[in-house]
Amino acid sequence: MRRIAVFWLGLVCTAVLVQGTPGAPSPPPPARKIPGITATDAYPHGCVDCHINYVDEQRDTRFKTLLASWSERADPALLAKAQATMPTGAALKGKHPAVGTALQSVPAKCLPCHSKTSKTAPPFAPLMHAIHLGGGADNPFLTVFQGECTHCHKLNAKTGLWSVPSAAEK
Repeated sequence: MRRIAVFWLGLVCTAVLVQGTPGAPSPPPPARKIPGITATDAYPHGCVDCHINYVDEQRDTRFKTLLASWSERADPALLAKAQATMPTGAALKGKHPAVGTALQSVPAKCLPCHSKTSKTAPPFAPLMHAIHLGGGADNPFLTVFQGECTHCHKLNAKTGLWSVPSAAEK
């Protein structure tokens, strides 16, 4: 004999097979752990919490280090990703200009140059998505951080609104 337990979750009714017969479907897997939603958020400040100096790995991904390098010459693969997000007819020069006080609030102070309507710099959202979500196994955001959207995008559970936090570089 089958017994089914019925649970009401908000507006959704979920039936779970409590005692089944051979060949019955398996119960659903547990909910996925989503940082900031169903699990602790290890990166509450977004960009600056991931872009740090990984001393043990001898890898410095802080923006001040990256921008110092890009002010001389951007990596060709990175430049190609950035160029792909540029407005039609606009071309990048292969170097990033000086940023002044931008590191005091990343990414908020990046947005004036990387706006949706910029004609001289790649718009922020397409640029970040091209950099962080492409490249497969060669991309640390996909391999180390599992491409988790909520490392950057934060949900306010009360309002249902998403935001991208800004903070000073560490």
